[in-house]
Amino acid sequence: MKTVLALHGGLQRLINWIIGLALMVLLVVILSQTFFRYVIFYSLPWSEELSRYLFVLMILLGINIGITRDNFVRIDMIDGFLPASFKPVMEVFRDLVALVVSCFFVYSTMPLMRIGKFQRSPALQITMDIMYGILFVGFCLAVLSIVLRILSRFTKTTEPEGGR
Repeated sequence: MKTVLALHGGLQRLINWIIGLALMVLLVVILSQTFFRYVIFYSLPWSEELSRYLFVLMILLGINIGITRDNFVRIDMIDGFLPASFKPVMEVFRDLVALVVSCFFVYSTMPLMRIGKFQRSPALQITMDIMYGILFVGFCLAVLSIVLRILSRFTKTTEPEGGR
């Protein structure tokens, strides 16, 4: 289990690097579009689409990081109301709900990838199965992180930090 968690920590560091790179590219694209639009008076036709795709990439990879760092949405009032002995049950319940939702999204993206082979994005002319593949990978990584979270709860191992 420790080896799997160490590999997952390495994957988290790689994902952090990819998110940082996507953010830098997004910044350059937006600044270029601003320069072209207001200085040269010509708008780049592909900048909005690329910005949107980079934003989706960052969000879907960031879901994985959020799960690893235990950043689930929770209502503190409910946590404060529950007795201390019931809190671990609530944590497992949250993990299971997140696992079911993530598995549903993984399943839902599979038909999109098949359809996306025949679609092209309007400005960049890339096949949409690449974008739908990013959805698939992002939610698969979320499922992996949730499963590792649940397993580490029951085996009492701590997960290495994913590049904080």
